[in-house]
Amino acid sequence: MDRLQLKQQFIDYFNQYHSKIDWSLFKCEIDLHLLKKGQHLFQQGDDAKRLYFLNSGLVRYCNVSDKGKEYTQSIAKAPRVVGSTRAMTLGTPALFSIEAVTDSIAISFPWDIFYQQMSQDLGFMKAYATFLETIFIQKELKESSIIHLSATQRYLNFCRDFPELPGTMPQQQIASYIGITPIALSRIRARIKESAGSR
Repeated sequence: MDRLQLKQQFIDYFNQYHSKIDWSLFKCEIDLHLLKKGQHLFQQGDDAKRLYFLNSGLVRYCNVSDKGKEYTQSIAKAPRVVGSTRAMTLGTPALFSIEAVTDSIAISFPWDIFYQQMSQDLGFMKAYATFLETIFIQKELKESSIIHLSATQRYLNFCRDFPELPGTMPQQQIASYIGITPIALSRIRARIKESAGSR
């Protein structure tokens, strides 16, 4: 897939949020990122002043605590805009890393140029605002699930949302994403397997 096709995917993605974007105003050059599983778009502490668009694959937002414990905060599946809003807008180091969970392709734009060109078009600004709304809603739902859903149901939801990952993603990463320990996840998997075998 060439750069024009990748950029068209980006255009199609935002067109779903607003149909009247004047793309003739958007002339931002793209960088191409071909990621193998385990490679990063950027790492915690990096200068991450680019907006990324994930064309294919899956990535995870991961954070390492001061004690060296790693947490998977979020998982994003293409097509999706990804990046650190805080790092882009404030110019501060990224508080997390974005790592490819599968082989992935992404394009990116310098945030300052992207924002300057986007701000020329009200339709594009509305599309970006609607995109942010969907991200905030997803974040609220995930945080609510930690409180209101059982660990088993959170794991089943993970399997439903990311069917390609349960057999390939490390158990520790899955466990941290759904808010439990790897030991608890092993028990849940064993109960599910036992229940399926008894039917």
